[in-house]
Amino acid sequence: MLTTILTTLFALAVLVGIHEAGHFFVARWSGVKVLRFAVGFGRPIFQRIGQDGTEYVFAWIPLGGYVRMLDSRNDDVPQHEMAAAFDQQKVWVRIAIVAAGPIVNLVFAALLYAVVQMAGTTQLIPVIGPVLADSPAQTAGVTPVQQIISIDGQATPSWETVNLALAKRIGATGYIEVALQPLDSAVLQQQAVQASAEHQLPQLGGVVSYRVPVNRWMAEAVQTSPLSQLGIEPWRPNVPIVVDRVIEGGAAQLGGLRVGDKIVALNQQPMAGFNEFVGYIQSHPNASVLVALERGEELLMLPLTLHSDVNQAGDLIGKIGLGVASISWPYSIQYRQQLGLVDGLIAGAQKTLEMASLTLSFLGRMVQGAVSIEHLSGPISIAKVAAASAASGLITYISFMAYLSVSLGVLNLLPVPMLDGGHLLYYFIELVTGRKVPDRIQAVGLRIGMAIVFSVMIIAIANDLMRH
Repeated sequence: MLTTILTTLFALAVLVGIHEAGHFFVARWSGVKVLRFAVGFGRPIFQRIGQDGTEYVFAWIPLGGYVRMLDSRNDDVPQHEMAAAFDQQKVWVRIAIVAAGPIVNLVFAALLYAVVQMAGTTQLIPVIGPVLADSPAQTAGVTPVQQIISIDGQATPSWETVNLALAKRIGATGYIEVALQPLDSAVLQQQAVQASAEHQLPQLGGVVSYRVPVNRWMAEAVQTSPLSQLGIEPWRPNVPIVVDRVIEGGAAQLGGLRVGDKIVALNQQPMAGFNEFVGYIQSHPNASVLVALERGEELLMLPLTLHSDVNQAGDLIGKIGLGVASISWPYSIQYRQQLGLVDGLIAGAQKTLEMASLTLSFLGRMVQGAVSIEHLSGPISIAKVAAASAASGLITYISFMAYLSVSLGVLNLLPVPMLDGGHLLYYFIELVTGRKVPDRIQAVGLRIGMAIVFSVMIIAIANDLMRH
């Protein structure tokens, strides 16, 4: 719990601070007097007035912030300071100050993505495992143990690119074009057992194209991944079932299993490997099972009763309460990408543009009704993702912060009064017409914008509560 809170607060504090710093520095460079620089809401944990006359405030809840500038509409401004008031600046200066916050978020995201690219990451080439019955993938004739070459013409060298390509089709009706390269399953399994850096992907024949039918695909929010909704599970090597961990209070411990035991059969049905073992356990919730296992030189038969749980899809599944030895991934489906400075910066910028485009596209589909508002996520979901990414390592956490920074930048550029994009809309109208938007209209727009923003926040929090 503490880790979740700390990782979330750190990410939000940094990104909100970066956003407000964009407004702050451009305002200062433009000669506008800044009265207050604030990050967070609630009771201040730091508050002081700097030598520049600006009050700096940092509060406990970093869900937002603001930069308060001298403004003759709200402040009694002496004549000698009128040139330093925000509202007295040329429209281009006001546009630059307001746009700086979201733009800095996007630039910061690009830098974070560049760090990820330059640090280098080892990723898995996407290889299909089981194809679920009665799924869109099975309907299209997709079979297991094939490498995903591309989706809708977009190359997919990793599972991350597969998920991004599928995310673009959420809410779609029609066909998803998938290009697959068949692989030799026996050779691939052998590569997992006898790992060697010299191994190559055991390809069989040429690339085969499939058209996977979808109808308002994932339009309603679901807890499973786009890949699972398509009916595809990642390939995993079928490793021997050697107990590596026994969970206290689980069915395995109550049945007498120990670390080092090798399970060979369940209810007299031989288990070829871990994948088959998991499938059997999950399909027999609360069942009595006779476990045949090897313990040293002995062959033992231990009876136990499986426990049960509900998976993400809401189905009842069996649980045995043990872990097995680590899965060995064949070198042939691993690749490491590490870019230099220039290529890393270019890749970071490209990734930022791709994620910004995906965010805008998704919002557009939501407004059109093609995607349910149940997909909206709030602070609880953000906190869970923050904690999970931090637990996965520094690079994963940096990637999470980059995506959150993209989201913050894009959302603030939306032309909704109360957000930066709403102010920019007024300024561009002024730029075209040569006249400022009347304060009365801006006041009405502010009320409408507040209603929209707070309604979206309520929906997002309600979705969080229903999910968690």
